[in-house]
Amino acid sequence: MENLTLLPQNLSSNGGAASQNKFIEANTEAIELKEIRDKHIIPVFLKDNEPAISHVEFVEAVSETARDVFGISELSKPMIRVSHPIKGRTYEARHKKANELLPNEKTIYYERMAYMVSLPNMIKNINGQLLELTIGGVKAYNLDNFNSTKGSAEHFKLFIGFKNTVCTNLCISTDGTKLDLKAKSIEDLYAKAFELFTSYDGVEHFNEMEAFTDYELTESQFAQLIGRSRLYQHLPKEEKLGIPELLISDTQISKVADCYYSDPNFSRNDNGSIDLWRFYNLLTGAVKSSYIDRFLERELNSFDFTKQVRNALDSNSGDFWYLN
Repeated sequence: MENLTLLPQNLSSNGGAASQNKFIEANTEAIELKEIRDKHIIPVFLKDNEPAISHVEFVEAVSETARDVFGISELSKPMIRVSHPIKGRTYEARHKKANELLPNEKTIYYERMAYMVSLPNMIKNINGQLLELTIGGVKAYNLDNFNSTKGSAEHFKLFIGFKNTVCTNLCISTDGTKLDLKAKSIEDLYAKAFELFTSYDGVEHFNEMEAFTDYELTESQFAQLIGRSRLYQHLPKEEKLGIPELLISDTQISKVADCYYSDPNFSRNDNGSIDLWRFYNLLTGAVKSSYIDRFLERELNSFDFTKQVRNALDSNSGDFWYLN
């Protein structure tokens, strides 16, 4: 990580526009950490009424880990998206009609939360687009078993990678992602985040992405890949064996095809070709429409799939099903 180029933080945005972009869309809404802390209740384990690790504690524990690992005193403000609200009311208001409830009689928490935080001044450049080193994660209470006691492990998803500042697309790799991190306490969560952050090779990850700019798909190859990607969704299970997995949905594939022509940053060249860096960003842009509980899996799959396309172009063997 020490080889990342350091730039002034005010160079890391595209005229301030990137901060307005959503890093995930679907049915989510933006929210402030303070609002979650001050206004949301915390679910509890039924057998002992002890609280689960809250969304706020998750964000703060992982942020503290990043500050310790990278020697940073302050991090950027977290970008937070939530979905699946669980609404309730106080006991005293149990007989009121919904439109009669006072603000202090309503309770709420969100079942699912995704967030990311940029690490200041840890920035790289690909094709004139600035990439910020970023941490974040997903907490989905629906994955936890609350019919137990506080000692039960809770499920988290955690990542460290890059955010493309022109579009807020997330770029993550296998060694920077934990899709099933289990923790029983804040201390346990800190320890596992520390392990992930210290083992992540940001330089290698960046170099792999930068190498995408050296490979191009012709218009014909892109069309073949898009067509096969749509077919893959409908293949019988036995025929999918041996074919590289593609988690992107049919609707998202259509979005990739549309943006191939229309995206202001990643569309095709005049001759119809497109390099793999732009293709990769078309994938990561499309999967932003995923629900929170599938978001990171599809972001990671976008990177792995693009590497497989690169390997196929390198070998020119014709064995890659999507291009043969």
